[in-house]
Amino acid sequence: MSRGDLWRTRAVRFAASSERRRNPLAGAFAAPARAWLRRGAVRVPAGAAAGLRLSLEHLPVTHAHAAGIASGWVEHEVQEAMRRHLAGGGVVYDVGANIGFFALLAARLVGPAGHVYAVEPVAENADAVRANAELNDFENVTVVERAAGATTGREPLLVVADASWSHLAARGSHPQTARTVEVEVVALDELVAAGEIAPPTFVKIDVEGSEADVLNGMRESLRQHRPIIVCELHDTNAEVADALEELGYEVTSLEGPQPLREAPPDVHVIARPR
Repeated sequence: MSRGDLWRTRAVRFAASSERRRNPLAGAFAAPARAWLRRGAVRVPAGAAAGLRLSLEHLPVTHAHAAGIASGWVEHEVQEAMRRHLAGGGVVYDVGANIGFFALLAARLVGPAGHVYAVEPVAENADAVRANAELNDFENVTVVERAAGATTGREPLLVVADASWSHLAARGSHPQTARTVEVEVVALDELVAAGEIAPPTFVKIDVEGSEADVLNGMRESLRQHRPIIVCELHDTNAEVADALEELGYEVTSLEGPQPLREAPPDVHVIARPR
């Protein structure tokens, strides 16, 4: 890792930490770091994504996971699940791709023979995925700038100040909503049936409460192709458990031994076909 990469990583972590603490003194020292961090790229130093490059223009220090992304330790249990279950030639759906950290990791793991579909409705996040894929010379990443849901249509999307928490309005309000936009929502089964995307071998879902809707919108693909599923829950344990059990999946927490219905509301789970 070069000295420049090291200092950029440290600067992201410092600026993100000062932003979270809202400390005026730390904020004053962080201001030059923020200015520097509006340009260039940072190379991930650790974790399964080590070596991948991320555009600093698209990694604001206000991002909820800025420090973890820059250091490479964001959601390490999800990274490890991907490392264990992805192989060359695989097809990955990254549903709720945010700025593309996991889409990039998936693109490297499946290689040029595989493909990654980054499903992301927030325009600035979709732009970040495109920029980061280009930065890493990944031609096997396709951005689907739509929200995944149970049915196809249009719905209001709450774009939160930290776009990580943006979600469809049907899932409830958010106190830091910056604006509301109408977006296209699509059932992923319809994209597969139309030949717009290939059937999946691995699905990662992080959609701030719409997890069960995503699963219900790809029931046919799950029945036919039986991909591994990694999902972050948002107090949707019972909904997701019902959907996965009906589809013939066994679910395990990535963070402890609790059964899905008894696990914390923000747990990450992995689902394997029986």
